[in-house]
Amino acid sequence: MGKHFSINQMLARETVKSRLDGEGMSYTEFSYVLLQSYDFVELYRRYGCTLQTGGSDQWGNITAGLDLVRRIEGNEPHGQAHGLTTNLLTKADGTKFGKTETGTVWLDPELTSPYAFYQFWFNADDRDVIRYLKVFSFLSREEIEELERQTEERPQARAAQRTLAEALTTLVHGEEETRKVKDASLALFGRADLSELDGRTLEAALAEVPKSEVEGPVTELLVTDLFAQSGLTPSKSAARRAIQEGGAYVNNVKVTDVEARLSEEDVLAERFVVLRKGKRNIGGVVLKG
Repeated sequence: MGKHFSINQMLARETVKSRLDGEGMSYTEFSYVLLQSYDFVELYRRYGCTLQTGGSDQWGNITAGLDLVRRIEGNEPHGQAHGLTTNLLTKADGTKFGKTETGTVWLDPELTSPYAFYQFWFNADDRDVIRYLKVFSFLSREEIEELERQTEERPQARAAQRTLAEALTTLVHGEEETRKVKDASLALFGRADLSELDGRTLEAALAEVPKSEVEGPVTELLVTDLFAQSGLTPSKSAARRAIQEGGAYVNNVKVTDVEARLSEEDVLAERFVVLRKGKRNIGGVVLKG
């Protein structure tokens, strides 16, 4: 395939120039355009694929593929090939959404649970959320402008983020899963009944918070030990101070005794216990066996 590519053109690509002027790049990265272009040729040959789509950062690779199809195949037998790119969606910090980035969000519930999916959008930066609503939701212009006004006036209410999270979670996972996620969010912070949550929802919710796995008779587990082991407090003494100051909770019930232990009734869905310090710091315990 190399005979169809000009080194001068490859070196002139912005992505290559910026890397060569900075940290450099490997031969594998430099020659990647040959691989992606040849992929397009094979899809064109075998399946009659005439359109390749991608983010705007793929423009160079896609157009190189178009050129390779033209050089090798001409415009027969399937007609002329085409490329289509869309603006790359980025976050406020300049990073993009993608499988190679940190904080990846997946549509597959086995890879990103509905609860984590909801929280991802609920935690969107104020600088991003209105743009996300314009891109991802079917809200009217008037509705989005109203949410933009609310975000400017009362950002702590997170009205736009809540709307975005509910809309996208419903779109991807359905109304029932969205209801469970909202119930879990309320329950974790003491505004709904934790016992109403099923094991799958609890597991997903606790996957996002500091937690520890413990074993042994439940009634021998000290609450102060659990707070420290989960990482919710840096030490047992800090856990004792939290209890003394009235800021420690087990399943949203305030703990008043620094020597308190768990009871069998504290175990949710047969293996979970929810810990909370103050209003917003959530931790968890997962019982083994």
